[in-house]
Amino acid sequence: MKKAYIFFCGVVAALTLSAQQAGSELTPVLGVSAFGGAARGLEENAGAIGGVEGFGLLPLGQRFGLQGGFRHQGGNGGYRLGLSAGPVYGYDAGKLGLFADYEYTHQGSNNFVYLRGVWAHYFDQFDFVLSYSHPVNSVQHDRVTNVFFTAGCAATRHDESVPAINELKGVMRFYPTQNLELDAGVLVNSFAGPDRNETKTGIGGVFGASYRVLDWMILRLVQGQMDNRERYRITSGVELAWTPKPAQQQKEQKRLIAEGRDQAFTLASAGTIGAGC
Repeated sequence: MKKAYIFFCGVVAALTLSAQQAGSELTPVLGVSAFGGAARGLEENAGAIGGVEGFGLLPLGQRFGLQGGFRHQGGNGGYRLGLSAGPVYGYDAGKLGLFADYEYTHQGSNNFVYLRGVWAHYFDQFDFVLSYSHPVNSVQHDRVTNVFFTAGCAATRHDESVPAINELKGVMRFYPTQNLELDAGVLVNSFAGPDRNETKTGIGGVFGASYRVLDWMILRLVQGQMDNRERYRITSGVELAWTPKPAQQQKEQKRLIAEGRDQAFTLASAGTIGAGC
């Protein structure tokens, strides 16, 4: 794991330093989105989900800024509340970010905390996005009731630990036209941490398609990910995004389709395998 981390940092540093440093500035971004779909997490039945997300980027200089987001999700597994915040460094060909993600789950009243690193490198007609999320919270527990039917009816209550899983994800974002984005990638989850033997390592894919109807309105036609442990999340929705960037800067304006995906946070929690496409 340590060697993989060192290799990841080396690749990011090499590509970052090799990019031309012409003084590109971070641009403020604000947005909100609504989504709905289906999900299945650890030992859960599949079910419907829906909710809202918000995101924002506040530049503190030409290259450094603060980025944050929130999420409220209801449906399968009860409701969840999430917050995310962290610093961002922007270079001419992409962004680097390190975030703290928090999620409260109503079912079990549990609290999950993750550290997440994100690297987005921009090319002309496609982007490459690499992210890793790792849980750092203490072990959470659910209060479970078992009912036994013998001569009568008896019930026992006990605490069961609720595992959290890590996630490594690499995604390519393609732009066939000025207003269309197609996503494809791979993910590996639950391969590190104290709960990996309980949750089992999962390997799967990431996919998505988005279309910009207006400069400030994006249809998330489909965003999904799944692994070979039958954990998955598939949603559709609409996103409203604002930036003061001039519309005539078409190369940058095209990337506004993806801006929200850089800002929105992904939580690889016990309930789902995360949102983040």
